[in-house]
Amino acid sequence: MKKNELWSQSILKRIDPAFQHRWTVYTETLTSLLNKETVWIDCGAGKNGTVKALGTYAKQATGVDVLEIGEQGENYVQSDIRSLPFEDNTATLVTLRFVVEHFERTEGYFQEINRVLKPGGKVVILTTNVLSPLIFLPKFLIPYPLRHWILTRLFKVEDEDIFPTYHAFNTEKALAEPVIDLKAVDVTYISDLNYTRKWVFLILLSFHMLTRIPGLSRFRTNILTVLEKQ
Repeated sequence: MKKNELWSQSILKRIDPAFQHRWTVYTETLTSLLNKETVWIDCGAGKNGTVKALGTYAKQATGVDVLEIGEQGENYVQSDIRSLPFEDNTATLVTLRFVVEHFERTEGYFQEINRVLKPGGKVVILTTNVLSPLIFLPKFLIPYPLRHWILTRLFKVEDEDIFPTYHAFNTEKALAEPVIDLKAVDVTYISDLNYTRKWVFLILLSFHMLTRIPGLSRFRTNILTVLEKQ
């Protein structure tokens, strides 16, 4: 564990010991839906390795990404989400981890997800919350090339991992409305705390503490939602 992370966690434990990071919330939600009957498709899997780490808990697990996956193994396929290489009504679980913010329009993507998902199947989405001032202010005030530079330098993100964002499905209202046969059954707002730089962590922590005031949690930086096919 790096020095900045140790320092940040020591502060966090004193101020909000019950805090859960977005990865923890996402993983707990995901694993609660995995069992030996689960047919799981992880859309936009990229290099995150979630399928490799948790796929053994499912009957079948496949990672899908539009980019060339590389040496990820036989459980990964290269495909656009709008044209998934699966039969109708085959999956019981579809996950999209920081993917939907890159959908310019949601219709084609969710039509295809709806097609491959069995009735009663779940879609788990972890994404950014465009209603958070930490998301919408940079989006509207900072040109994309500069945002790209900030992400790569400030948060130490690889250049190849940054894609244009549209936020067509990144509000409380959009998530609550049915998408084809998919209806939201759970929505959780999560704060993002970054350990790469101390001053960044302190800004994010301060905003997180502000969102603990009743009614303000909906302005946190991330949303985790579960949709169910009716």
